[in-house]
Amino acid sequence: MFRRSFWDELDRFHREMDRFFRNFWEESLEYESKDLVPRNYREPLTDMWETEKEVIITAELPGVRKEDIEINIKDDGLEIKVEKRDELKEERKGIYRLERRYAGFYRYIRLPGNVDIEKAEATYNNGVLEIRIPKIKEEKEGKRIKIK
Repeated sequence: MFRRSFWDELDRFHREMDRFFRNFWEESLEYESKDLVPRNYREPLTDMWETEKEVIITAELPGVRKEDIEINIKDDGLEIKVEKRDELKEERKGIYRLERRYAGFYRYIRLPGNVDIEKAEATYNNGVLEIRIPKIKEEKEGKRIKIK
């Protein structure tokens, strides 16, 4: 009988706790359901930070090709979706083997309101996707309103 190792069980427990707390906070803060990862997809490790001029997002997508990555702007956020399918076929004398593998990543990231999504740029290098979105310059002085 196959038995899982302590580390496999700990990893599974960690994933379940992450899912539990993610769902807890999303429900308690009334987030929309699109933030959840679709079935059979993994959530890539993602970082997001802001500078004075731009918002930078990095996502770790190991083992995928640039052509498999799809980036969409939806509503008030950014969607990263990867679908990768591989098929390995081997035929030898008396042996026929066909293996299919499927890997998928999905992440929806809410964006701040002060970004210019039309000027967003993405690069993919060594398994890391980087998206840079410039911020919209705000007028520092503001506007004076006259009273009629």
